[in-house]
Amino acid sequence: MVMMQEAIDWAISKAEQLAASEYAVTLYSTKSNQCRFSNNSLAIVNTLQTDELAIYMVKGKRRAVGSLSSLKKESVQKFVESLFVSMNSSADAEFASLPSGSFNYSHNGDIEKNIEDFDYVEYSSRAIDAAMKSGASRVAGSLLVENFSITQKTSSGLNGHDERTAFLLNVRAFTDRDASGHGLAVSTKYSEFDVESAGREAGELSKKSRNPKQIEEGAYTILFGKSLAANIIQHVGSAASYFAVETGLSFLPDKIGEKIAVEEFSLTDHGQIRGGIHSRSFDDEGLPTQTTELVKKGSLSSFLHNSTTASKVGAKSTANAGLIEPHPWNLEVAAGSSTVEEMIKETKKGIFVTNNWYTRFQSYKTGEYSTLPRDAAFLIENGEIKHPVAGFRISDSIPRELNSIRLIGKERRWIRWWEVSIPILQPDLLIDGVRITRAVT
Repeated sequence: MVMMQEAIDWAISKAEQLAASEYAVTLYSTKSNQCRFSNNSLAIVNTLQTDELAIYMVKGKRRAVGSLSSLKKESVQKFVESLFVSMNSSADAEFASLPSGSFNYSHNGDIEKNIEDFDYVEYSSRAIDAAMKSGASRVAGSLLVENFSITQKTSSGLNGHDERTAFLLNVRAFTDRDASGHGLAVSTKYSEFDVESAGREAGELSKKSRNPKQIEEGAYTILFGKSLAANIIQHVGSAASYFAVETGLSFLPDKIGEKIAVEEFSLTDHGQIRGGIHSRSFDDEGLPTQTTELVKKGSLSSFLHNSTTASKVGAKSTANAGLIEPHPWNLEVAAGSSTVEEMIKETKKGIFVTNNWYTRFQSYKTGEYSTLPRDAAFLIENGEIKHPVAGFRISDSIPRELNSIRLIGKERRWIRWWEVSIPILQPDLLIDGVRITRAVT
């Protein structure tokens, strides 16, 4: 910890020596412990310590931001010097000053102090055993435990320190070559890390998905399972970043106050929320994080701002900095009133899709995308599941889907894995008129 604090002070000293008018120096430090398991047994446990020193500097109408992983004094000082040279060769720009004032930083208690005592063998074995008892013949996946700390100082006098923990399990169960199921557990606490439920779900889905059939192309009502729904809805949060709006990478420009979804759909971003593994006490400008309603009863309520993007539209920062690009912290979709069983009964011709991967956008501006369902999927006819299906692609647009949501699930779960980069508390969604095409692999 002493060396980390020294690295921040070395960067500040050099920035002041170079007469920078503003600066923010932030040290991100993460200790990651990851175990991987395959063929029903633990394969490897890796421990990785990563440190990143992020430096933001301003002089006049020019600014620069960069980061380095070495915390040695010489490396830090040389990096600040090179960043200063790069800044002086850049073009003038309009941007807001860093926030100043006296702020109180809160912490919601989402941290475990003794992650060194975490038993990887026990937790991975519990997930594997649950999947096997539920019908799987082979289980694979990964278990990640992280301790994250952030320390920040700015030229405007803000000074903060924060620590968090995260527990993530990703498990895939297989019954045969074409039958697999996926389960997730996401938590900030030991006591809430339910690996058995994740393993059990993966095993049950793999057993039910044996001998899948092909389906015809066309429009279907799709029951978006929580993982698939989270994969898509996270992009609504990203599109609400004003940086995305002004760079033409959003389907939400000029939509504030307008209906963009069905009235039952609401989406909120939380700087801190129980169970949200990206919770922070302060953003990259030093402002205390907050809760921001993005979509309220189907209408777009707010964009996400840092100080600079907010100044362009006469708004206040929503404390979502990124010094250059504001971004969501933890998203929450408001719960509906339907069970999965009720959604299935309400579907005449549809597909229940539990998971996906390789989501790609044809246009961020229109929200058009395609994605490949992965793991268990099932044909629904006249309110009943008929048989498993495979070999298809979803090709649609997010704006159309938001306005075609028929039902929202009442059960929600935190979703975060490599296909869902923004943690999101997500229910199942029943969406009409989704286009299905043949998968080309």
